[in-house]
Amino acid sequence: TKRQMRKQTKILLLGSGDSGKTTIMKQMRLITDGSFSRHELESYRQLVFANLITGMKAIVESLPEIGLSIEDDEEAFAAFTMVEHAADIKEGQPFPVEYLEPFRTLWHHPMIRRALPHCHKFAIPDNIHYFYASLDRLFQPNYFPTNQDVIQTRARTVGIIETVFRIPEGGLSVSRHVSLPQPQGDAPKTSVTSDVSSGMDIPGRLNSSTSEASSIAEERWEKENKRVTVKTKSRGDGTGNDSGLTELRFVDVGGQRSERRKWIHCFQDVTAVMFLVPLSGYDQCIIEERSMNQMSDAMTIWEGICTMEWFKDTSLILFLNKEDLFATKLATAPIHRYFPDYEGDPKGDVEAGKEYFKRRFLRIAQKGNLQLQQHFQQQLHMQQQLTINNSSSHSRYLADQASRPLLRQVYPHFITAVNTMAVQAVMVSVADMVIRNHLRTALLL
Repeated sequence: TKRQMRKQTKILLLGSGDSGKTTIMKQMRLITDGSFSRHELESYRQLVFANLITGMKAIVESLPEIGLSIEDDEEAFAAFTMVEHAADIKEGQPFPVEYLEPFRTLWHHPMIRRALPHCHKFAIPDNIHYFYASLDRLFQPNYFPTNQDVIQTRARTVGIIETVFRIPEGGLSVSRHVSLPQPQGDAPKTSVTSDVSSGMDIPGRLNSSTSEASSIAEERWEKENKRVTVKTKSRGDGTGNDSGLTELRFVDVGGQRSERRKWIHCFQDVTAVMFLVPLSGYDQCIIEERSMNQMSDAMTIWEGICTMEWFKDTSLILFLNKEDLFATKLATAPIHRYFPDYEGDPKGDVEAGKEYFKRRFLRIAQKGNLQLQQHFQQQLHMQQQLTINNSSSHSRYLADQASRPLLRQVYPHFITAVNTMAVQAVMVSVADMVIRNHLRTALLL
């Protein structure tokens, strides 16, 4: 009913791998709920140790490609051999103290320090600096992750993860956190309409093979967090009456190429698309293919989204993320080296660089609007050529779509997803905008 539709909104989080979608969801949990459960924190604690291992392995394995090696250093090579074969830590087990010195030896080794500026060439996780700078704290026997530690952890999103927030007049409150199983075979009837079976793809080699596997610990973490869990918490009046609440449903899907073919299972009834772009990725490769620029990959995905009929009336929220990392690398990695049409200050004008990429994405969205209108005009012409009955409902729909400009809006924001306060300021504004637009649309139904 119209009343039910007014109370339900659906925000789809899209973007390439490592763009920050899952980080945004963690921040929403903190903003609305204030903390994570004890069980969740224990899972993240084990993930921190796994991130230490996979981060160092990625750096050491990239050394030969930049003409470096630690094999001639007996102490360093022994340290890496130990780290490479490290076992997962178990629930409640402190970080094994025997790994502290090997981690420290490797992190401070001259070859590793020389390799760090080249991390962008090999898709090295950007949290490696954060965790290795905190080794002494992490190896304390009573260590438990802080909120910032949780925000900094990295694990590939697998499947479709849905989180529902109930929005009362007084603000946001997390309602329940549900991990949905990966879609198998046909899409669920509640998620996709029957015409999806045509095999519609998003540009960007969506059906590529899976990227290199994570460590066993990270894979196990991913699998465990696919289980269905339900939590209930709201700021209602205590009577169980939810009539004053609006549900804000976030759907987070994996951004790696092998995960993108599952996106279409989530396209129906979307109120807004929240698309994340890693600003710092302008000089980085994607995990799956080192020859593909991360920013160019994001632009290709964005172009596909902007030209989809699914989203012709859907608000598009553009999050240009990681502006902190973007600012720190401009002096040594000028934008024009990777995007020759950039005409800003080559010495590193941060604001000019941010505006350049914002304009690029807004132009793509504008072009997508025009292409959609042309699509409807072409479809209308074909319909008129093929049938005498031009008064059919489908013909009237095409005529309406072809004659009016697209009214959808693009809302760009610069953010640093690991900064809780900054994300909170943006998300309060975004949630308010999404709900107001949704209510305006629902009233017209």
